[in-house]
Amino acid sequence: MYTVHPQLLPQRVATQSERASQRPSVLRSGVVGQRERFERVVASLLKAELDDALWPVAAAHLDDACGMWGNHLAVIRGDRRDNAEFLFGKLYKRGEPDDELERRYVEDYFAIDERFPRFFTMADGQLTHVSDMFTDRERASSPTYNEYLLPTGAGNSLNAHMTGPGGLHIVMSLVSDGVAADWTTERLGMLRRVMPHIRHFVRVRQALADVGAGAVRSAAEALGARRIGIVLLDRRGRIVEANDHAQAMFRADDLTNRGGYLVAPHAADAGRLAGLLAAALGSAPVDAEGATMPVRRPGRPSLVLHVAPLAAGRDTDFAAIGCAVMVLIVDPLDKPRVDPDRLARALDLTPSEARVAATLASGGTVQSIAATSHRSEAVVRWHLKRMTARLGVFGQTDLVRLVLTTPGVFDS
Repeated sequence: MYTVHPQLLPQRVATQSERASQRPSVLRSGVVGQRERFERVVASLLKAELDDALWPVAAAHLDDACGMWGNHLAVIRGDRRDNAEFLFGKLYKRGEPDDELERRYVEDYFAIDERFPRFFTMADGQLTHVSDMFTDRERASSPTYNEYLLPTGAGNSLNAHMTGPGGLHIVMSLVSDGVAADWTTERLGMLRRVMPHIRHFVRVRQALADVGAGAVRSAAEALGARRIGIVLLDRRGRIVEANDHAQAMFRADDLTNRGGYLVAPHAADAGRLAGLLAAALGSAPVDAEGATMPVRRPGRPSLVLHVAPLAAGRDTDFAAIGCAVMVLIVDPLDKPRVDPDRLARALDLTPSEARVAATLASGGTVQSIAATSHRSEAVVRWHLKRMTARLGVFGQTDLVRLVLTTPGVFDS
């Protein structure tokens, strides 16, 4: 029995204009670099986490990044045909649904698909060519393989399996034209980099289904005016936008908006901040200590600034207003309280990694984390390096943003 459960199904259907406006630019303006393609996938997944009607846009970016013509994502509870509960299941070709192809599979082939029980024996994160999901005898006689997969162009697809929250199974079919040899090392590498972000998309959607609108409010508050200051800079380093919390810091002289430029009040801090911003804008070497720094304030704990470049296509909302750099500002006196245990469960981190990430997102620095945990700074950086690599994020600022936009990780 194929049961569709409403929890993760889109509550809103993306409009045709939404899909067209956010479709991969490579379809309109030629070839772009692999880094930019990856960043577009990540940015679109972040948006889809809080509005799953935008999953088709993410699916289109995934196809573009990996050289595919289509993909099918299914989130399944249960591991047998008779108890399978599909929380999410949709097939898209370059961001457009193919309802007829999906209907044919559900009605005619799902009940006899030899692959189904084999998905659940695959290792977490495993990629397997579709032909290897069938035995030699099955490839000769299977209706699913010969009548459905080969004629529809899915004979050169990869099947992927990931474990999800609460024992869920995340299963994907990733479809490419051509032959098996077309799955190059570069394309496989892109898929493996993207898969943790797809897993995170499912985690967030499930968390929102479990806890309701409160999780959305928590994520919004973390990046809103009350907790985190956000300053966006253009390619010349001038301030384009600052949220209410950042504006309050300007008024209190904790930071300065001097002629449209972000400046730290203390001379030594001002010099280092200028260097970090120049590095983020690409006009100076990257700071060896990373893109995070404290900013001193008389009589109060230092602010913590996280500086990150916004590559073209990384976040289309920011790109639309000409932004090149994001600065996140955390005030330890008004910090978001991230629960390490909840964070470990949400992002599949070790307890040590979760404590480092939670403290960093709550206003800590590498130096302060090392001091309070009685570990060396090298060990803290080692944890950060492992987390950023496994989660597919670029540096400490991206890690902070990921933590702060993960529902259900904040202390009540």
